[in-house]
Amino acid sequence: MKKFFATLAIFTFLFQGIFAQSEEENESNSASVKDVVIAVGDVCLVNMIFNSTARIVLEEEYSQTTLSTMKENLKSHWVWDEDGFFMNQFGHPYQGSLYYGAGRSNGLDFWQSFFVASTGSFLWEEFGETTTPSVNDIITTPICGAIVGESLHRLYIDAYEFFPALAWLLSPADGLNSAVKNKRPHVSGRTQELDFIFHGGMETSSAEVSDSLDREYQEKIAGGSAVHIQYGVQDAHTSKEAFDLFTADLDFTVASKRYYNIEYSIDGFLYSRALYFDESEGTLGVNLMYDGKKTKDTAFSNAAVGVKYIGTKKAADSDGIFRFSAQLDGIFMGTRSLYPLMNKVQVNFSGPDKLNPPRYYDFTYGILAKAGFLLGNSFWGMLYGDLESSFALPYYHSELEEAEGEKHFLLQAKLGYEHKIANHLTLGLRDSFIYKIDCLKNGIDSTQKLNSAQIYAKIVFERE
Repeated sequence: MKKFFATLAIFTFLFQGIFAQSEEENESNSASVKDVVIAVGDVCLVNMIFNSTARIVLEEEYSQTTLSTMKENLKSHWVWDEDGFFMNQFGHPYQGSLYYGAGRSNGLDFWQSFFVASTGSFLWEEFGETTTPSVNDIITTPICGAIVGESLHRLYIDAYEFFPALAWLLSPADGLNSAVKNKRPHVSGRTQELDFIFHGGMETSSAEVSDSLDREYQEKIAGGSAVHIQYGVQDAHTSKEAFDLFTADLDFTVASKRYYNIEYSIDGFLYSRALYFDESEGTLGVNLMYDGKKTKDTAFSNAAVGVKYIGTKKAADSDGIFRFSAQLDGIFMGTRSLYPLMNKVQVNFSGPDKLNPPRYYDFTYGILAKAGFLLGNSFWGMLYGDLESSFALPYYHSELEEAEGEKHFLLQAKLGYEHKIANHLTLGLRDSFIYKIDCLKNGIDSTQKLNSAQIYAKIVFERE
């Protein structure tokens, strides 16, 4: 753990120097020692609320902390925990976003707030719960928390102009500190597009395990809704602050046979530079992303950093556009479900596990490559698609004894077409496909295929 924190400190110091804000921005967003103290105090308050809620309301065993459990945690070797997907991949990033928001709402910048989130996560692991401190949590909570927290911080500022109550829900720390200090935060960049999508169609899934002749196949009628946010202008963008250009997506689908599908993605630039060519322009930079998918029978997520390019070519004599994107990322904290194990796990709402069933996935590292395109105009409509592949390996000592993973391959593809039929209304259709292979050390492999064919209506709000 000492090596991890040392690496984290060096990484943040170097990146803060490279991605430093301008003098004007530093003057308008400068933070004092008092602001730092208040931010840390907010973090301690968040931890107290989480612990008290789990202890008094939920009566969770892990929240029954005492001085002896705190001393024991300080002496313990950190481990890879056994918590379920929702706890680790939804709960901890959100908890980290509250820590991070405590920093941002008190005038700290991206990197300073990231250290506040890291401090909050460390305090929680050592003193907020009785379980042994977790390696995956100290990575996921501050880093994914910073990704989620920075996005919510920026959306809070935009939402406050139109719907203050919604702004408070997006970032409670911003709402509270803005009210107390009577001062609202300022950032570079604004929300450029907000889409609400309502979709329906057919979901199919199949699963095969190499040591079994059985093949599971299901067809489900499905429907759901999604939100897409484009923050900042993609074309020829030079960063003024980290994450002043990002996209965010959240999609929730329910289907027959008690099937569900939750997808989420936030991908933003830590730093980018505008590039100009004879007939096109582009944005090249360092991106930081967090995405994932959870269904009834599969789960995976990626926290990754790498290089991303967005190129745009617009027709000179029409509104035609061709946009291309490509990125190569290193996955530093991924998860990949193990189908033979996940298929046996059932959520017990009244048992000791309650909503946090045992872990059925590997913690992984690896590489991710993604490319996408958009082509069309207002007359013909828009054709779009993307292709993503990743290869991941389990972290050493993180494997599950019940089913030790060896390697994981994941392929995702999407192709769609949409046409604007009114000022704020677009209709479209799309097909998404996932191909997932998980290889175990005992020689057993599992293969899963998921396909989603949808028609949708999209309500679009764009900034002029």
